[in-house]
Amino acid sequence: MNKRLTHLLLFCLSAFGMAAQDSYPTPPDGLNRLFYIQRTGNTNTIIYDANVSGDKTFKASDPVNIYWLRYADGGGTAGLNYMQRTFAYGVKSRKVDGTNEYEIHLVSYSKKKLRLAFDAHGKPYVTLDVNGRRMKLDRIFVKIDKSTTFTLAPKVEYVELWGKDPNTGAAVYEKFIP
Repeated sequence: MNKRLTHLLLFCLSAFGMAAQDSYPTPPDGLNRLFYIQRTGNTNTIIYDANVSGDKTFKASDPVNIYWLRYADGGGTAGLNYMQRTFAYGVKSRKVDGTNEYEIHLVSYSKKKLRLAFDAHGKPYVTLDVNGRRMKLDRIFVKIDKSTTFTLAPKVEYVELWGKDPNTGAAVYEKFIP
């Protein structure tokens, strides 16, 4: 009887108590990986990698390479289509004068400004301010209202950001409603 109760409890916790992204796959790390976005609907993941030239500078015309990792479709990759690039997951970038850094933001949410740079070891990364702290961004999860999933402008219930303090390595997290 205790075994059945334990299985029932585990089922209920997994079905109702677990955040959706806990069951999503973690993309493999890439040499120039900046961060990735997952969202409700399916496990397909949007990957953001730095476009780096051989001399550790960002490609001026296109400093970020964005593409899908299609877990729900066999695990291949695909580029973003025009609508995704222009209205949802693309980025706008601006070179910061006198530096090898860029200020970027997602086309769908310009309020969060990201800074694209290289760390002391030459690895590209992005940072942003979260709750009064600096965060080296690792991943984003977007919770979309299921009733608006298949519309041109789905309603975002909330966004979660995970990363680390670039100085201490301590975990930094933010959840906000856009």
